[in-house]
Amino acid sequence: MNKNKTQDVFFCSAASRYFKESIHGTAANYNGFILLEHFDPFPEKINAAHFDPQFISGLQDLAKRKKAKLLLIRNRKSNTRSCNLLYVDCVQQRYLRLNASRADVAAIRLEYYMAHPGTIWEIDPFFVVCTNGKKDKCCAKFGFPVFKFIENHDAAVPVFESTHVGGDRFAANVVCMPTGIYYGRVMVEDVDPILEAMGRKEVYYPNYRGSCTRSFFHQSIECLLREELNDFSLGFTMEIESATEEAANRFRVVAATATTRFQLVIRKETIPYPYLLTCKASKAGAITKYLAEAIEAI
Repeated sequence: MNKNKTQDVFFCSAASRYFKESIHGTAANYNGFILLEHFDPFPEKINAAHFDPQFISGLQDLAKRKKAKLLLIRNRKSNTRSCNLLYVDCVQQRYLRLNASRADVAAIRLEYYMAHPGTIWEIDPFFVVCTNGKKDKCCAKFGFPVFKFIENHDAAVPVFESTHVGGDRFAANVVCMPTGIYYGRVMVEDVDPILEAMGRKEVYYPNYRGSCTRSFFHQSIECLLREELNDFSLGFTMEIESATEEAANRFRVVAATATTRFQLVIRKETIPYPYLLTCKASKAGAITKYLAEAIEAI
């Protein structure tokens, strides 16, 4: 007689879907990314990577000063001989790429090239997909199939798997570089619509988390106005002219798009979350959302 019992396994991404949590306005906040190619399996923490610890520490310091995120990346072209080091400037929507042997990459002075007027900057898009199961098992379970699907796609868009980009419960997380656009809850069947939208110079809104260069508040206003105007173009512009806190957690906002000015009443709400926010969390937490009470063209 089989006495084995089926054990329930918790996945924070599945729980977020079940809770019907909105992903709009949730992109992690960075001005850019430092991407370091790492041939071996990803460690749980970047400072355990197979590079000189002082080199990693220097990159982490540079990332902190530039409000950037250091990621380890790899794809099928990664090897033990050479190593790519990239800086992605999401504000200017461009990136630089440097290549050296694995033994010599630590000698690269990345900040020198970031500031040098002769540096060649690239703008061709590529994707980064978080697959680091050592950080959260959802990243591997949901991220790796998406990464492999894009890597083998006929569109031949460059893609890397990476360490944690932020947002465990929104896995699979895909970041479009160099714009810094975050997509969440991406499944294999979402890849074609995302690529098609990119070809039309639009965002694919069902999976759109937001732009990493904007705060959660700014992203939330952007998403509300995109919906109001039914405008999902990559070139969508929005400026918050004023934001006045009229009462506790209640804001009156004046924002302007390229075509229309709006007045919004926004409520900041902290919502008790009945599940663990990550697969490794030990207790339930809360989530913060910016909700519209009123939107009016002025």
